[in-house]
Amino acid sequence: MKLFIVLYFANLLLDYPLQGDFLAQFKAKGNYFLFVHSAIWGLGIAIVLMYLGVFASWKLIMLVAGHYVIDYSKCRGVMKRRLKLGDMGSLYLDQALHVIQLTLCLI
Repeated sequence: MKLFIVLYFANLLLDYPLQGDFLAQFKAKGNYFLFVHSAIWGLGIAIVLMYLGVFASWKLIMLVAGHYVIDYSKCRGVMKRRLKLGDMGSLYLDQALHVIQLTLCLI
């Protein structure tokens, strides 16, 4: 449980404050910026996994690719249109999917 709490705190830190206003704004407009955001997040989580002694290269690939797909769905309105979610619903689903990613990293 302690490992998960460390990973979730890192998720919150990397997904919001460390990405900056620029990436937050432009990841919704361009795939390059969305990839940069996903790579920063994935590499940051991978560093935490290394520190915790549970890193594997497949986890890095899953983290970056998964984060890209999840945020693409949120930023491009797919969650809102297909699932009929509002802003908060999209945010909750986004974070729930990231929690699943983090949980997979601990298996």
